[in-house]
Amino acid sequence: KNQNGSTIIELLISLMVVGLVVTAVAVASTYSIKNTGEARFRQAASTLAQEVVEKSRSEKTRLGFVSFNSAVGSNTYCFDTIPAAFDNSDPDDDYSMPAPGACSTGETISLAGSEFTREVVFDTSATSIIVEVNVSWSDSGNIRNIQIIQEFYPANYSY
Repeated sequence: KNQNGSTIIELLISLMVVGLVVTAVAVASTYSIKNTGEARFRQAASTLAQEVVEKSRSEKTRLGFVSFNSAVGSNTYCFDTIPAAFDNSDPDDDYSMPAPGACSTGETISLAGSEFTREVVFDTSATSIIVEVNVSWSDSGNIRNIQIIQEFYPANYSY
Protein backbone atom coordinates (compact mmCIF):
# COMPACT_ATOMS: atom_id res chain seq x y z
CA LYS A 1 0.00 0.00 0.00
CA ASN A 2 2.73 2.48 0.82
CA GLN A 3 4.25 1.87 -2.58
CA ASN A 4 0.98 2.74 -4.38
CA GLY A 5 0.73 6.01 -2.43
CA SER A 6 4.37 6.82 -3.22
CA THR A 7 3.80 6.16 -6.91
CA ILE A 8 0.83 8.56 -7.02
CA ILE A 9 2.83 11.27 -5.22
CA GLU A 10 5.78 10.74 -7.58
CA LEU A 11 3.42 10.96 -10.56
CA LEU A 12 1.89 14.21 -9.26
CA ILE A 13 5.33 15.72 -8.64
CA SER A 14 6.47 14.67 -12.12
CA LEU A 15 3.36 16.23 -13.68
CA MET A 16 3.97 19.48 -11.77
CA VAL A 17 7.59 19.60 -12.96
CA VAL A 18 6.56 18.91 -16.57
CA GLY A 19 3.85 21.59 -16.28
CA LEU A 20 6.36 24.14 -15.00
CA VAL A 21 8.81 23.31 -17.80
CA VAL A 22 6.09 23.61 -20.47
CA THR A 23 4.95 26.94 -18.99
CA ALA A 24 8.54 28.25 -18.95
CA VAL A 25 9.05 27.23 -22.59
CA ALA A 26 5.78 28.93 -23.59
CA VAL A 27 6.74 32.15 -21.78
CA ALA A 28 10.22 32.13 -23.35
CA SER A 29 8.74 31.54 -26.82
CA THR A 30 6.25 34.38 -26.40
CA TYR A 31 9.00 36.74 -25.25
CA SER A 32 11.22 35.72 -28.17
CA ILE A 33 8.43 36.26 -30.71
CA LYS A 34 7.66 39.69 -29.22
CA ASN A 35 11.34 40.70 -29.40
CA THR A 36 11.61 39.47 -32.98
CA GLY A 37 8.60 41.60 -33.98
CA GLU A 38 9.98 44.64 -32.18
CA ALA A 39 13.36 44.21 -33.89
CA ARG A 40 11.65 43.93 -37.28
CA PHE A 41 9.70 47.16 -36.67
CA ARG A 42 12.81 48.96 -35.39
CA GLN A 43 14.75 47.88 -38.50
CA ALA A 44 11.96 49.09 -40.80
CA ALA A 45 11.83 52.43 -38.96
CA SER A 46 15.61 52.83 -39.22
CA THR A 47 15.45 52.14 -42.94
CA LEU A 48 12.71 54.76 -43.40
CA ALA A 49 14.69 57.34 -41.42
CA GLN A 50 17.96 56.62 -43.21
CA GLU A 51 16.25 56.97 -46.59
CA VAL A 52 15.34 60.61 -45.85
CA VAL A 53 18.85 61.39 -44.61
CA GLU A 54 20.39 59.91 -47.77
CA LYS A 55 17.86 61.68 -49.99
CA SER A 56 18.63 64.97 -48.19
CA ARG A 57 22.34 64.44 -48.79
CA SER A 58 21.69 63.69 -52.46
CA GLU A 59 19.49 66.76 -52.93
CA LYS A 60 22.00 69.01 -51.13
CA THR A 61 24.66 67.77 -53.53
CA ARG A 62 22.41 68.11 -56.59
CA LEU A 63 21.07 71.59 -55.79
CA GLY A 64 24.00 72.97 -53.84
CA PHE A 65 23.92 73.98 -50.19
CA VAL A 66 22.30 77.41 -50.62
CA SER A 67 19.52 76.23 -52.96
CA PHE A 68 18.71 73.18 -50.83
CA ASN A 69 18.74 75.34 -47.70
CA SER A 70 16.28 77.72 -49.34
CA ALA A 71 14.09 74.90 -50.70
CA VAL A 72 13.52 73.14 -47.38
CA GLY A 73 13.70 76.15 -45.05
CA SER A 74 13.26 75.69 -41.31
CA ASN A 75 10.14 73.55 -41.61
CA THR A 76 8.60 70.24 -40.59
CA TYR A 77 7.50 67.83 -43.32
CA CYS A 78 5.56 64.57 -43.32
CA PHE A 79 7.11 62.09 -45.75
CA ASP A 80 4.39 59.46 -46.11
CA THR A 81 5.53 57.91 -49.40
CA ILE A 82 8.26 55.47 -50.36
CA PRO A 83 10.56 56.66 -51.77
CA ALA A 84 10.82 59.99 -50.00
CA ALA A 85 10.65 62.74 -52.61
CA PHE A 86 12.09 66.23 -52.75
CA ASP A 87 11.40 67.11 -56.38
CA ASN A 88 8.85 69.93 -56.74
CA SER A 89 9.31 70.39 -60.48
CA ASP A 90 5.96 68.67 -61.17
CA PRO A 91 3.28 69.50 -58.55
CA ASP A 92 1.01 66.76 -59.95
CA ASP A 93 3.70 64.13 -59.41
CA ASP A 94 2.88 61.70 -56.58
CA TYR A 95 6.53 61.78 -55.57
CA SER A 96 6.91 65.54 -55.12
CA MET A 97 8.04 67.02 -51.82
CA PRO A 98 5.21 67.33 -49.34
CA ALA A 99 3.91 70.70 -48.21
CA PRO A 100 5.34 71.93 -44.90
CA GLY A 101 3.47 70.66 -41.87
CA ALA A 102 3.51 67.89 -39.29
CA CYS A 103 1.97 64.49 -40.02
CA SER A 104 -1.73 64.19 -39.40
CA THR A 105 -3.86 61.11 -38.82
CA GLY A 106 -3.68 58.73 -41.76
CA GLU A 107 -0.40 60.03 -43.14
CA THR A 108 1.42 56.77 -42.56
CA ILE A 109 3.56 54.26 -44.39
CA SER A 110 2.54 50.58 -44.25
CA LEU A 111 5.64 48.44 -43.91
CA ALA A 112 6.66 45.22 -42.13
CA GLY A 113 3.16 44.70 -40.76
CA SER A 114 2.86 48.09 -39.07
CA GLU A 115 1.95 51.71 -39.79
CA PHE A 116 4.85 54.17 -39.53
CA THR A 117 4.75 57.96 -39.30
CA ARG A 118 7.83 59.70 -40.74
CA GLU A 119 8.24 63.34 -39.75
CA VAL A 120 11.27 65.40 -40.76
CA VAL A 121 12.35 68.68 -39.19
CA PHE A 122 14.79 70.86 -41.14
CA ASP A 123 16.54 73.53 -39.08
CA THR A 124 18.44 75.80 -41.45
CA SER A 125 20.91 78.62 -41.01
CA ALA A 126 23.47 80.30 -43.26
CA THR A 127 26.11 77.77 -42.21
CA SER A 128 24.23 74.52 -41.58
CA ILE A 129 21.18 72.41 -42.27
CA ILE A 130 20.14 70.07 -39.48
CA VAL A 131 17.92 67.20 -40.61
CA GLU A 132 16.04 65.51 -37.76
CA VAL A 133 14.08 62.44 -38.84
CA ASN A 134 11.56 60.95 -36.41
CA VAL A 135 9.85 57.68 -37.27
CA SER A 136 7.18 56.37 -34.92
CA TRP A 137 4.90 53.33 -34.82
CA SER A 138 2.60 51.52 -32.42
CA ASP A 139 3.79 48.23 -30.92
CA SER A 140 1.39 46.38 -28.60
CA GLY A 141 -0.36 49.64 -27.76
CA ASN A 142 2.89 51.49 -27.00
CA ILE A 143 4.21 54.26 -29.25
CA ARG A 144 7.80 53.58 -30.27
CA ASN A 145 10.12 56.09 -31.93
CA ILE A 146 13.54 56.29 -33.49
CA GLN A 147 15.37 59.49 -34.37
CA ILE A 148 18.27 60.17 -36.70
CA ILE A 149 19.92 63.59 -36.82
CA GLN A 150 22.29 64.64 -39.60
CA GLU A 151 23.97 68.02 -39.98
CA PHE A 152 25.09 69.36 -43.36
CA TYR A 153 27.52 72.20 -44.04
CA PRO A 154 28.49 74.13 -47.18
CA ALA A 155 31.31 72.54 -49.18
CA ASN A 156 33.74 75.34 -48.27
CA TYR A 157 32.79 75.44 -44.58
CA SER A 158 35.75 75.30 -42.19
CA TYR A 159 35.13 73.64 -38.87
